Amino acid sequence: MKWLKRTYHFILFLGFYLWKLIIANLFIAYDILTPKMRFNPGMIEIDLEPSSKFGLLLISNLVSMTPGTLSTDLDLERRKLMVHVLYLDKRKDTEREISEIIKRVGRITN
Repeated sequence: MKWLKRTYHFILFLGFYLWKLIIANLFIAYDILTPKMRFNPGMIEIDLEPSSKFGLLLISNLVSMTPGTLSTDLDLERRKLMVHVLYLDKRKDTEREISEIIKRVGRITN
């Protein structure tokens, strides 16, 4: 029964992540094609929930695959992920989206 629940959450996550990936790509493309670029790069630190090592690896890779973000350091002891972002002024939105990824990966891997 556990595999059925994980499969269900995996399908939901796949749809969620693909949608976020498309939206992020369109946003980056729009920003590049407009005359004024709104980049405001910076680093943020994300608290990670307890997860398996595979889950942490998956989280860091998924964050790096999202346009405008790049995982730069994963501290397993402190459960922190350092992320370089292109839009530091949208920090709360970025943290909320990464938290949603962490929560959904947790449903799949735990």
